[in-house]
Amino acid sequence: MKVSVIGATGYAGAELLRLLHNHPMVEIVYITSESQTGRGIDETYAHYRTIYSDNLIRMQEIDKIAQARAVIYIGLSH
Repeated sequence: MKVSVIGATGYAGAELLRLLHNHPMVEIVYITSESQTGRGIDETYAHYRTIYSDNLIRMQEIDKIAQARAVIYIGLSH
């Protein structure tokens, strides 16, 4: 199952990313961050280096995310 996580650098998004990474049926296709756009997730969380290798994208690229036919999880703040 292809999965994208909106808000991956916040607490909820980062924890969700960790849980999804350990699931054998999940492929993480996109992760977003408004505050860390263009950086790697490992620049915020060094221990996530092996989880996702592409740079974080902006949530405004939702069309790109939707075209990936992925389940989209939203881990934004309240």
